[in-house]
Amino acid sequence: MKLKWKQLIVIGSCSLAFGATCYAAGSVESIQAYINHSIKITVNSLGWTPLDREGNELSPVIIDGHSYLPTEAVVKALDGQVRWNEETKTIAITSSGKNQSPVPGSAEAERDQQILTQINALKEKLHIGITQDEVRAFVQEELKIADDQGDSENGADAFWKYDFFKKDGYHSTLPDHIVDEEGLVNRNVGASLFISWKDKQLLLYTISYVNPVNQKVYLFAMHPDGTISDGPVSQ
Repeated sequence: MKLKWKQLIVIGSCSLAFGATCYAAGSVESIQAYINHSIKITVNSLGWTPLDREGNELSPVIIDGHSYLPTEAVVKALDGQVRWNEETKTIAITSSGKNQSPVPGSAEAERDQQILTQINALKEKLHIGITQDEVRAFVQEELKIADDQGDSENGADAFWKYDFFKKDGYHSTLPDHIVDEEGLVNRNVGASLFISWKDKQLLLYTISYVNPVNQKVYLFAMHPDGTISDGPVSQ
């Protein structure tokens, strides 16, 4: 099998096996590996799909029964940075040093876990083409008929919004299609689901939430072509 995974490292002194490009003379050896597309990954209990720099989905590579993931995608998911030093042939990983997660066992930590469970359930169930009746059947929160204020350019003809774990009495003054970053950070809302419909079938959807790794507001999106993006709303 060709070494077509430039981000996979299982050679020489680069045996971290988490990805970067590091081919040093005399240290490259041929290996047999398999890509397993069925393996699911979570980061702090939140479903996660590693992506390359072009946004393509990556799957774990299996070598001798061990699963290997790309460094860059993993480190970014943990709010760190990764750099490749060509001169020294070194992968440099730097953590953010920021983790403001609630104390384990606290009410906030339990609420965060419930939010993550809800988000994972939404990702598992929602897909392009699912009908409005099917969504109503498994999403129990109050439905709001939303308005995108002409911001959508993909032919959608209806918009729904659901807020999960919203505090009683809280109301955002932002337009429906704008991510309520302040409300999410201040824990007034646990997560928000925005769905665009066309002919009563799901065209695209987004979930805004607080990433428990770095406490930043993220936006997960499934686009009309089925591709997925997931990253911070504000850098």
